[in-house]
This record gives sequence, C-alpha cells and structure tokens, in this order.
Amino acid sequence: MLPIRSAIRSARRTLAFIAALAAPLLALAAELPPAAQGPYTVGSTNMQVSLPAADARPMIEYLNGKLQAPKAIYMDDILAHKDAALLKTVTVPASHPGAGQLAGQSVPVLLYVLYPTAKDNARPGYTFPYTETGDNVFPHMQRPGEAPIFADAAAKYPVIIYSGGYNTHGLWHLAHLKTLASHGYVVVDIFHGDARAPGYLESMALRQVAFKAATDFILTDPAFAGHVDAERVGASGASAGGQTILSMMGGVRPGSMQPSLLDARIKAGFGTVPFTGTSFGVWPMQVDAWFFGKDYAGLQSVKVPYFAIAGEKDTSCPSPTVQASARRMGGPAWVVELAGASHNLGDAESEARAWELVFWDAHLRGNAAARALLAPGNTVSGSTRSRMLVSPPAP
Repeated sequence: MLPIRSAIRSARRTLAFIAALAAPLLALAAELPPAAQGPYTVGSTNMQVSLPAADARPMIEYLNGKLQAPKAIYMDDILAHKDAALLKTVTVPASHPGAGQLAGQSVPVLLYVLYPTAKDNARPGYTFPYTETGDNVFPHMQRPGEAPIFADAAAKYPVIIYSGGYNTHGLWHLAHLKTLASHGYVVVDIFHGDARAPGYLESMALRQVAFKAATDFILTDPAFAGHVDAERVGASGASAGGQTILSMMGGVRPGSMQPSLLDARIKAGFGTVPFTGTSFGVWPMQVDAWFFGKDYAGLQSVKVPYFAIAGEKDTSCPSPTVQASARRMGGPAWVVELAGASHNLGDAESEARAWELVFWDAHLRGNAAARALLAPGNTVSGSTRSRMLVSPPAP
C-alpha cells in the first residue's frame, strides 16, 4: 500500500504544481472591450473656414501648410472667425534644439478641442469642406461668442493632448479623437503644419513648441481651465507625433548639451506606431534624426507610464524598433503588436483604440480593472491580432 499512497501523494503534488503554473495564465486570459463611442455627447471649438472666391489652391496646402515667401500658407489664411478659433502664435527660441531657420520666428498654430458636452446641446455640427481623410464633422461646434457647454459644469475632466504624424493634419484624427472625448476626456489636437518648416529638424522644433503651447492653453484658458484636471494630463501621438510626445515626456539626445524638454504636467503617454529615430538621406547630405540615440539610451529619462502600438508589417516605424525603444524607458512601458498591420494600421485601427482607451482609464483615471487588463496574453474581444511583446516586470 505504501508505494500506492506515495504515488498518490506525488500525483497530487504534481497536479498542484501544474495548477500553480496555470493560475497566472488563466488570470491573464482576459478580453478588452472593443473600441466604441462612449456615453458622452461631444462638443467642439470653432473650425469654420471661408475660402477666397477665386482661390484654386488645394485645401491640403492650408491643412498641412506650405513654405513660401513672404509668408507660409497655413490654416490662418482661411479661418472664417480667427477670434473664435483657437489660433495661437508661438515663437521658436533660438536655443531650442533643431530651431534652425525658424529660430526667433513667430508662427501661427491652430488647435481644436473636443469635449464632453450636454446631451441637450442644440448647437449644430459643422461640416468641414474636405473629405479625403474621412470624418469631417465638428460636432456641436461653438460659434463666435459661444463658450463651451460641458456635460457636467462642476466636473474636472482628464485631458489628452494629441500630436499627429508628419505632414498629417487635424482632420486625419477627428474620428479617433471624437471617440476619446465621448469617453469623458477633453482632447486637444494640433494642426502642426509641418510643410511650413524648411526641414525635418525644424518641423520637430516647431512641433515641440506647439505641443507645450497647447498644454499651456488648455490648463490656463478661462473657458477650459476650470473644467479640466491639471493632475490628469496625457500625451498621445502617432508616428512623428510619437517622437514629439516622447521629447515632451523627457526623452533626450544622449551626450548632447541640449536641455531636456520634459513637461512634468504629462502623467502618461500613448504612441501609435511611434517614430523613434533614423537617418535620412545619404552622406554627406544625411540628416541625423536619432533624437534619443541609436540605442535609445535617451529614453531612460522617460519615467511616466508609456504604451505603444506597433504594426507587424510596418516598414516606416518597424515593430522591432518600437519594442527596443520601449525597453529603454525609465518607467513602465508596454508594446502591443497588431498582426498583419502596416503603418496606417488599416482595419486594425479600432483595436489600437481599444488599448488606448483602457490605458487612459488605467493611468488618467486610476481604474484598477483597466490596469489589470494591461497584461500579456490579453486580447481585444472578437480578435486575436494583439500580441503584447513588452510589459513591465511583474510586481
């Protein structure tokens, strides 16, 4: 009987060991809800334009900007109500990294804000006269003299500042950012107007200055400051916008005497197919755009939580570089790769947005259930495309 009892005890220990190993895996097998419109109606600031009657210029030149003398083409040329739109002027300091020919210049920058508004907000939407990038309707848009109407006038909403990809514009991101706002976030977008800069380094300098100006605006403007929570500010960026936000989160060029651009108001960052460095062109005309070093050592100074989406088939910002850069972060970092996705994500876009919503709920709202979903093995409901390839060490 002893051998049998011993065998039973051994089998029980083996089963217990297997169960112990399986338990964490089972705990990780959770599904994120798919991205969908949230419970809030969305309002927007003024974006009305008026094109000159005889103007045959393509709209894209206003949206992206165009460098020409004596003044660059930009959105300020066609705004119908400059005083009602969020048109700001920024100056690129001569000491700013990459300022180049923009040093000391004052440059217009257009913002728009999407925010949770009252369900009975009767203001009509505005259809922007450009359809090539999808959604072009600014919902419940403020007209001249109108203040924003918030869903709850006493609430302080978390904030997301958004920076789009190189040579993109605010309409590229409108549907995405409306979804974020519908979940109770105040979202600020920037028309970077990259094509107004003489080169990539100057455009990045202008982007960084504009991003800080957007953050300053939403936290100090009388119409918004009382309705946003300055302790819950997130930075979101796509492609070159990913590089923009990493600079604002403290990423530096190793060995450089250039000062850090760290904005301590940013509490978390989300990068969609983020660009983290390369060299453009061929020597001797090559441009070094390794802003954080070729080994990404300059990202060790990024301490706030950071989440990145990579596309498996992305050749512009390849998944291995997104992973390598995230692993150098000085704070908690995650990377989810979307199977089959290229740089523009295509039909995987909604899956990226599902991860983003969960990330913001975890890190701008302190939602413990959302935080638990940011774990290896989890997927978005109805899909198997997500693979978490980088995550913080288990506590």
